[in-house]
Amino acid sequence: MQRLQRKLEINVADLKMLIFDVDGVMTDNRMIFLKDNQEAKAFSAADGFAIKTASERYLKFGVITARGSEVTVKRCTELGVGDVVVAWDKISALRELARKHSLNLNQIGYVGNDIPDLVAMEQVGLAVCVADTESELLPFSHYQTDRLGGKGACREVIAFVLAAKGLDLLKIYRDDIADAKTR
Repeated sequence: MQRLQRKLEINVADLKMLIFDVDGVMTDNRMIFLKDNQEAKAFSAADGFAIKTASERYLKFGVITARGSEVTVKRCTELGVGDVVVAWDKISALRELARKHSLNLNQIGYVGNDIPDLVAMEQVGLAVCVADTESELLPFSHYQTDRLGGKGACREVIAFVLAAKGLDLLKIYRDDIADAKTR
């Protein structure tokens, strides 16, 4: 991840929750419409692995998207992301998630890629934009991923936050396997 100019005023290790936008962050920003009003989106398996592995014990995850989609809800459900909020007003959605989880906004990280994410990114402790973000977000972001949206950007952010906590995905995964063998 690349450090940008916005001053970081928190310790990344203190983050409790990451919130992702969907289109352009969890996906490559394309929408594919099929027959009978069906929709397809390509989500990164690498992102999914990281979310599932780090979920609940190490970080909480949420999604705030301006566009509702059955595909998004299905993918988030598979990953155990319980908070999928469809809202054009992302700041109100962000504040509601913070209240729901009894968190201060500075304990939350937000990953976005476009102007509608800006209002949420300005309020959180860690604001990250993806590699292929719209340029308007750069001055408001603390970091920018090396990976593109839908191509592992979420995993990159999760690994970054876990590293700040002294953790890594490989160790968590191995510990999970060892625990499963003893049950």
